[in-house]
Amino acid sequence: MIATNTENTIIAKEDFDIIRTYLNTKKELVRDEKSAYLLSRLESASVCSEDEFPWDGVRLNTKVILRDKLARLNYTYTVVLPEEADHRKCKVSLFSSIGSAIFGYRRGDDINWHTPKGKRYFTIMAVSQLTK
Repeated sequence: MIATNTENTIIAKEDFDIIRTYLNTKKELVRDEKSAYLLSRLESASVCSEDEFPWDGVRLNTKVILRDKLARLNYTYTVVLPEEADHRKCKVSLFSSIGSAIFGYRRGDDINWHTPKGKRYFTIMAVSQLTK
């Protein structure tokens, strides 16, 4: 799974700390390809305070509307930690292919990534910050 985007990943310090702690307690995830991809993005991410984080940035507990550029369909997901993921409620794990591909990007960004079924092309149409 490879996502591409010309923008730099941006992450709130609170999310950065949560993810680092999570990965330190769940070492088996680090060996997974999706987690390795996410880790590499975290290493080069711009970490900012809650006040500096853009209102339209994708982070944990964010509801995101994606537009499939080829199928012309919209999909709505909420990015969560793995324990909270529930496909029936459209809650996707940060460590899933879609979760790790959109995390850290912003409304209007184009996201492309390779899946077993081929390359996918999405645009982030809307982002809503949810409270826990």
